[in-house]
Amino acid sequence: MIYRLDLHLHTDASPDSRVSIADAVRKAKEKNIHALAVCDHNRCAAQEVFEQPLRDGVLLIPGVEYSTEAGHLLGLFLQTPVHVSGEETGRVRFSDAAAAIHAAGGKCVLAHPFELTQRSVEEISARIAANETLLDGVEIFNARATKKRRNANELARTAAERISHPVWMTAGSDAHTKREIGGAYVEVEAAELTADALRAALEAPVCYACGKCRHTALAQSRLTRLRKEKTGLKSYLKWCAYAGVCLLRAVKGVFR
Repeated sequence: MIYRLDLHLHTDASPDSRVSIADAVRKAKEKNIHALAVCDHNRCAAQEVFEQPLRDGVLLIPGVEYSTEAGHLLGLFLQTPVHVSGEETGRVRFSDAAAAIHAAGGKCVLAHPFELTQRSVEEISARIAANETLLDGVEIFNARATKKRRNANELARTAAERISHPVWMTAGSDAHTKREIGGAYVEVEAAELTADALRAALEAPVCYACGKCRHTALAQSRLTRLRKEKTGLKSYLKWCAYAGVCLLRAVKGVFR
């Protein structure tokens, strides 16, 4: 059977998302997504994801997304909870995160490596090469990655193809809002909807799909962070400017 996997989702355990697991499952069913990887920021998926992964026909995959000095690292298909020194501060060492993910039985997947523009393509490529021995995969389709660098996903795929050993090529919506779920996914052929079957199937994915970046959703998730952190008026004024830019980008996208 063909299954659709959205391998990058943020729930309300992340500071910039208000999506509950129950809401995520409902939206996934609505969009014909069969599995969701729960990858909250610097926080392992909740124990309930490990204990009850199958919800109303949708498989929840325990995961995490760590912010490191070498980019964001996803831990997918964790078999046990994972914790890394420094995760409370929102920044951990890439090598520490990779070691912890592997010790927990998970796969290390580099998330949206070319999303941000503070570093050049050459610098990012060199950083990937320096850490490639620790990687099991690269996220080559991320529905948010093109917000600044329009060819970010194409660059990610090229980088994955240059890694000297076979790696997974994954896709995920990076959803922080319900409407983003299923914005990017990978299709695989598997005998059953289980973590073991899907892990094996990801060695030979059938196809990928990725929609356009939802710029207004970016503004919404940033507002969620401000509300959770209970920041002051200055932060909200900055958000208004950011929201205006997001709206402008969304309007431009309609006419492309």
